[in-house]
Amino acid sequence: MRRALLYWLLWAGILAVLAYMGYAKIHVREFIEFICVLLGLAVVTVVVILATYRKGDRVTREPFDI
Repeated sequence: MRRALLYWLLWAGILAVLAYMGYAKIHVREFIEFICVLLGLAVVTVVVILATYRKGDRVTREPFDI
């Protein structure tokens, strides 16, 4: 339950940052900074998900079969 709350808070934070950047038109005025923030959000999200991952849980929807 605690992880679910963390993921919802993470999702809300991402939406808040993207909404602010959209309303401030940063994607038009400061494109490089916009891309850096997007990449940063992606990295932070992946790190949080992997840091809270429990052994035995499936992180991806499909298994990695080679």
